[in-house]
Amino acid sequence: MTVRNLEFLFRPASVAIVAEPDEASRYAEVVRSNLTGGCFSGPVMSVVARQRKLFLLPAGVRLDPLAAVPDLAVICASLDKVPSIIEQLGNLGTRAVVVGPWLWRRMRSNEIAAAQRGILAAARPFLMRVLGPGSGGLVVPAQHLNASAAPVAIAAGKIALVTHSTAMTAAILDRACSKDIGFSTVLHLGSGLDVDLADVLDWLAGDGETKAILVQFDTVPAGRKFMSAARAAARHKPVVAIRGRTLAGDGDAGFPPDEVYEAALRRAGWVSVDTLGGVFEAIEGMARMRPLRGERLTILANGHGLGRIAGETLLRSGGKLGKLSRETSKRLEGLLQTRSALSNPIALPADVTVRQWAAALACVLADGGTQNVLTVCSPSPFAPGPQVAEAICKVSRESERNVFTCWVGGKSMLAAQRVAAEHGVISHESPERAIAVFLGVLSYLHNRRLLLQLPASRAEDFAPDLAAARSAVGEAVAARAGSLSVAQARRLLAAYGIVLAAHPVSSSIEAAILAADEVGYPVDLALVGGGSADCAAAAVELRSPADIRLAARGLRGALRTQQAAARVGGYRVRPSAARSGAPPLRFGVAVDAVFGPLILFGPAARSGSSAGRVVVALPPLNLTLARDLVARSGILAKLPDESRSELQTAAGQALVRLSQLLTDNDEVVSVELDPLHVERNGVFAIDACIGIASHPPALAGHRFAIRPYPKELEQPLEWQGRRLSIRPIRPEDESLLGELLHSLAPEDSRMRFFDSIRSLPRARLARFAQIDYDREMALVAIENAGVAGERVLGEVRAVSEPGKAVADFAIVVASEIKGMGLGTALLQSLVRYCRSEGIGELRGETLDGNLRMQGLARRLGFAQRSGADRGTVDLRLTLGGSAAA
Repeated sequence: MTVRNLEFLFRPASVAIVAEPDEASRYAEVVRSNLTGGCFSGPVMSVVARQRKLFLLPAGVRLDPLAAVPDLAVICASLDKVPSIIEQLGNLGTRAVVVGPWLWRRMRSNEIAAAQRGILAAARPFLMRVLGPGSGGLVVPAQHLNASAAPVAIAAGKIALVTHSTAMTAAILDRACSKDIGFSTVLHLGSGLDVDLADVLDWLAGDGETKAILVQFDTVPAGRKFMSAARAAARHKPVVAIRGRTLAGDGDAGFPPDEVYEAALRRAGWVSVDTLGGVFEAIEGMARMRPLRGERLTILANGHGLGRIAGETLLRSGGKLGKLSRETSKRLEGLLQTRSALSNPIALPADVTVRQWAAALACVLADGGTQNVLTVCSPSPFAPGPQVAEAICKVSRESERNVFTCWVGGKSMLAAQRVAAEHGVISHESPERAIAVFLGVLSYLHNRRLLLQLPASRAEDFAPDLAAARSAVGEAVAARAGSLSVAQARRLLAAYGIVLAAHPVSSSIEAAILAADEVGYPVDLALVGGGSADCAAAAVELRSPADIRLAARGLRGALRTQQAAARVGGYRVRPSAARSGAPPLRFGVAVDAVFGPLILFGPAARSGSSAGRVVVALPPLNLTLARDLVARSGILAKLPDESRSELQTAAGQALVRLSQLLTDNDEVVSVELDPLHVERNGVFAIDACIGIASHPPALAGHRFAIRPYPKELEQPLEWQGRRLSIRPIRPEDESLLGELLHSLAPEDSRMRFFDSIRSLPRARLARFAQIDYDREMALVAIENAGVAGERVLGEVRAVSEPGKAVADFAIVVASEIKGMGLGTALLQSLVRYCRSEGIGELRGETLDGNLRMQGLARRLGFAQRSGADRGTVDLRLTLGGSAAA
């Protein structure tokens, strides 16, 4: 995962188009035309890749001489010739190429695979970045760079578009052009052989021209890499995804495969759409929408029917109507000259005029309780649509609130939509689509709150019995068993506060009835075979002794029919439902090939209930994330209000404990707690099946797609008679970090940033505080100043390259305490962390005048030499990690 050399792709000073002379490349012609037509300021070179021959036999290709070394080359040649072209370009000094889609149709799949391996091997020695093969190119309008086959002119804007589909790209660009919407970047990934979606997201996250990102993709090859980049991008910019519906996952775990990607995107802080129309609306919303002021919507419509349809659609979709104050309602009644009491949705009279439309909207926007407004207008002889649009746009410009406009009808309403678009106001053709966009934005805000959740690697509100857990798992591993026994599963679950209920076997029907009286009706009844294992079939929801006797006869008869020699050893009676009234649940764990462990929550398989659905989350979980998972399932939604919140919390706490079980025990690869009953005092599993792997591939939560907050790195520090703590940075440290940087003396700021910066833009400061612990580590020294609160006295961070061969570090300490040893303590902590992560080398850069930093580095064993830039010193420490071997 790296943005190394991507500046040559996105910001080239010169471009070459490489094509074969014997194959007329329409792709090359289009790219050349777009480059010259886009007024690219640098040299554009056309290069011929000629077929070489040795003794009259083909022997690779040779590039014609170039007038200069191109930063970027667009290769339009058959795939088998591309490795040779890349090698020659690399020797010249080119560091980025786009490999187009030319001539793929003439190659077999094994030939394509061999060529792709050759491309990577040829590019690797030069650290050359390869976009494609099969890429339609990229466009960066602010750079006047159009190295693509885009069929329309692309205006500069603030939205970045990244796609896997050339047809989708063309459709989106054409629609955006018709709406006068521009882009900061347009990029088609192709096969993503080298530059993949995660790399592009990393670049766009730091691109000042990009304010929002739209991504079209189907699957990703590496879940952890994708999640790291996706979360980093969404921390600073809205990201909307459109995905195909044929996704990874085999569905054997009992949940829809698409749920995995939905869970990943929610946890990344993205919002997803699943229709092309939704994409177009998302683009317009991203270009025109202001920050939402709340979650409620006030609807104005010229007619009761339209307003009622819009209001019902909003409520049915889970939205909330705004509430008008009594004063606003009275003022509206006077403006509209009506004696009818007005409420939301507000029905304007059929003969409403343009002036009344404007006055009513202004009145609603002036109401202190108004958060967002939707206007719904149909054709009227008293108020022509274009004139209404002009009036609405004029009023909207004077308010900070979002005004969504909807123009219902046909040809006469198209002109109104054009007027709204020209004024930068969001317009739609139906109330349903307008409300879908509004709720989509609310979904984004909700997902962004989930993004900021940082579950820790160690339990914070309970203490699991780790010794008991390791004992239970260790026994099964030593026995080379593929799963835990019932006794081992009970011990493991008990170590995390989850009870696996014991229901003894009854030897007779009468004994089973006595057991049911003790458990409480309704009950489930299962036959127990000779080996003390329950038979597959069971009778559920039995409510009386008579039901038990009848069910027992039916189960025995069915068993004799299926297995004539089978012997019934007894009967097991279990409660059908929780005493709390909550339906039986299912907790599960499955491992996805892309995203690793997943936690499942849904209705019990045998419950027969139609309430709720199976939902999925990526661990680790905290209570906020777990409660969100429970709420999404809808299983407990119909419970009485007085008990629902308590039971949601109880289920959520149990899910957090299940997540901690996965964090602590990498051997656990599957869990099935089904059925499970939730009570106010906890959960009780009725059945449990826990699968294990004898040789887990990773340790300490590293198998998760999202790395937990590394609580184990927290440490106390006695320093200069003061008690500090050194810990990983958290998002809430953003303001504290800003205060530290603002307090720096100008000279100290220059030493840290190579410039006298005393404050950072909020987006950059947020990025410093909201890190992904898998790729980056920042340790802060915190002092609790009592009433004044906490204070950050120093910060040190390291950002590792792919494979963790090298990590770059930087350090800063408050100006008034420099030279007192805190910098040494921080850097020593970072060195220990980097060693534990297997990082091979720690690398830094300082100004040659920063003698204090050079002395600190020397004491810790860093080698020093002149830096690549004049006036700098390069600092390097070999750590001897596994990555360096």
